[in-house]
Amino acid sequence: MPFTPSSNTIAGAGDVFLSGTTNGDLFKYNSSTSKWNNASIIGTAALANSGGQETAFTVAGASGTQNLDLANGNVFDVTMTGATTFTFSGATSGKACSFSLYLHQGSGTTVTWPSSVKWSGGAPSLSTTAGAVDILVFESLNGGITWYGSLVGTNFV
Repeated sequence: MPFTPSSNTIAGAGDVFLSGTTNGDLFKYNSSTSKWNNASIIGTAALANSGGQETAFTVAGASGTQNLDLANGNVFDVTMTGATTFTFSGATSGKACSFSLYLHQGSGTTVTWPSSVKWSGGAPSLSTTAGAVDILVFESLNGGITWYGSLVGTNFV
């Protein structure tokens, strides 16, 4: 049975061109050659793998200035041990970029957010209990010039 997205079908071997595939390739229709072929997934879509796993980056003992670089992942698991000033980098211009932050509180820790973060109603109040986890999500549509921050929840213990 042929595969028929957008009325482009694979009716036989002549409709497919495969060259040496690499890890991270996908299979998509090439309208200029009218064939299905392998193509790099980079810049195409964010995909979950192995049962929905995403790339996570863990930072233990965060204090001072801590950069969250999307080149390292899109889920950050950060344990604070002191006052922490966050910076964000790695957003791609012209693409929607987002990441989740699991923020483990230390005793009496405080957070300073980048000035590029916009909040609905102002920056949220975070947990102050040592060991509590706050979850936040950040999204940018303009390469990180502006980040929209959302508090998912606080004081997960």
